[in-house]
Amino acid sequence: MKLPPLNALRAFECAARTGSFSAAGAELGVSSAAVSMQVKNLEDWLGLQLFTRRANRVRLTDAGRDYFQKAAGALAEIAGFTEALTDRGTRRPLVISATPALAQLWLPERLKTFAELRPDVPLRLRIEDDRIDLEAEGIDARLTYGGEHPEHRTQALFTDRLVPVGADPRTDVSSAPLVEVAWGETIASVPGWRRYFTQHGIAREDAAAAIGQSVPSVVALVQAGLGIALLPEQVVGREIRAGRLHRLDGPALEMPRPYVLVTAHYKSRSRRLRTLAEVLGVR
Repeated sequence: MKLPPLNALRAFECAARTGSFSAAGAELGVSSAAVSMQVKNLEDWLGLQLFTRRANRVRLTDAGRDYFQKAAGALAEIAGFTEALTDRGTRRPLVISATPALAQLWLPERLKTFAELRPDVPLRLRIEDDRIDLEAEGIDARLTYGGEHPEHRTQALFTDRLVPVGADPRTDVSSAPLVEVAWGETIASVPGWRRYFTQHGIAREDAAAAIGQSVPSVVALVQAGLGIALLPEQVVGREIRAGRLHRLDGPALEMPRPYVLVTAHYKSRSRRLRTLAEVLGVR
């Protein structure tokens, strides 16, 4: 059986579908130069020119269009019957790993929507911090804050901002006791109270705070009346809407990175993961 190099075929299909090597590289998690090299390898293997290249633009040749139609159909068919085969009879669960904040505060309503759309797909939710090996641990999707995942497909969910919240809406940010999230070494870029006061010119000498190990634990401390906290507005939005937390007077502080959905590249055609991405509002 004479088969083309499969990595080159995937790169070609993605470049032809997205219309550029840059977009294909972004989807596959590699550089545009790497996509171009893979496409060149496929052209050499076929002995055909698949794209015309002019400056930073590429266009399919007649041979490229014909090959793309057949290659795209074949890859979609392989992805479809592979998913059907692995799910058949076992109803294999969709394994989702998420940080405590996303898993406990932001994700449940969205997983309910997913379950309504795909009642045939069992869900398994794992709550854990970063440093997760998706492949070794059988994880289909990872939801986390920021981070670099060059070996996987990374899609932005949303960018949040930190806002002051408390148990009492009348609380004064300039004098109330403070509670702070211990974000951990992997996401040390998230600003805290000290930067908040400095950046917004709030006169307060004490930036020391009680520490919670996660956003949910800090939510619990705030609700118990131990102080006020800077928390991601969208992540704790359900608590604010329900009146269990109150957005206090004071400016917001933009978080430097987005929350992201991380999946293996080879699973990008999975119908289950596409539905999940849609439910999560992937942009």
